[in-house]
Amino acid sequence: MSEETKLKFTAILKTVVRIAIGAFFITSAILKLLSLDTFELYIYSFNIFGFSLSTVAARAVIACELLAGALMISKIHYREAWWLTMAMLAGFTLLLVYTALFRNDQNCHCLGDIVELKPSLSIVKNIITILLMLPIRNETDYMFKGKKALLITFLAASLAVPFALFPTDNVYNLFKKGEKPVDEATFNAFLQDSVMRNVNIADGNHIVGVLSSGCEFCRISALKISEIVENNDLDSSKVVFFVWGGDNSVEKFKSETNTGKFRYIPIDPLVAVRMVNGSFPTYLYVSSDEEIVRTASLRQMTEKSVVEHLR
Repeated sequence: MSEETKLKFTAILKTVVRIAIGAFFITSAILKLLSLDTFELYIYSFNIFGFSLSTVAARAVIACELLAGALMISKIHYREAWWLTMAMLAGFTLLLVYTALFRNDQNCHCLGDIVELKPSLSIVKNIITILLMLPIRNETDYMFKGKKALLITFLAASLAVPFALFPTDNVYNLFKKGEKPVDEATFNAFLQDSVMRNVNIADGNHIVGVLSSGCEFCRISALKISEIVENNDLDSSKVVFFVWGGDNSVEKFKSETNTGKFRYIPIDPLVAVRMVNGSFPTYLYVSSDEEIVRTASLRQMTEKSVVEHLR
C-alpha cells in the first residue's frame, strides 16, 4: 500500500469515527428526550440540586449533547466541539464511577429508558469513545459559505428542542390554568367507606394520590413524589395512594417506583374516575380537617408545594 493510499485511508477512517461520535451524541440526546421525566428524576436522585434545577440541568445536558454532535459532524468550530465532547465524556465518566461504587443503579439513563445501560458498561463505552477521540483531535474546520449562520442555527436548535419543545414544569405551570379536577363529594364519600376505617388522614396534612397501577404517568409521578419525600426527609406516612389495578400490577408498581413506604388503599376504578374526572394521576393536598386545599397533576406537583404542605 502506497503512502498516498495510507493517508487517504486514514483520512476516511477519521471521518467515519468523527461522524459516528457526533451521531452517537445526537442519538443519546434524543433517547434522553424520549424519557425526559425519568432522566430529570435520575439527576434529582443524586440530591445535588432541587427538583426545579434538576429539570434545567437535564435539559442543559441534552442541549450540550445536541450541539456537540452537530458541531462534530459539520466540523464547525471543531476544536471547541472536540473539547466540549471530551469534557462531557470525562465528567460523565467520573459521575458513573461514583455511581458504580456507591449506588446500585440498574440504568444510568445515558441512553434513556429505551436502552438500559448499567453504569459499569457505560464507563467502558465512554473510555472507548475517549480513545477514539484522541486520533481526531487535530482535525481542522471545514471552510464554507454560511458557516456562521449554520452555527447560530445549531445553537438555537440545541436550546429550543429541550427547553421550548419540552418545557420545564415551572414554565408549563405558568400557562396551565389552576383547575381543580376533583369531585369532593365522591372523595368525602370514599373517606367513609369501610376500606378507609383504619386509615387516618386527619392527623395533620396529607397528600393523596389517585392513581392507576398501569398508568405510565402515574408511575413517573410516584417516582417523583418518592424522591421529593426522601430528599427532603419528609414523613412518608403522610402520603397515601388510592390505587386501582390487579394485585400483581399494584405490587409491580410499588417495586418499580420504590413507594412501598407509602400507604396504599385499593379503590374501585369507577370511583377513582368519578373522583378525579378521569384525570390520572391527580394528587390531592388534604388538610388536617380533611379538606382538599389544592390539586396537582404530574407537572403541577412541585417540590416546593409538597414540602410546604407536608411540613
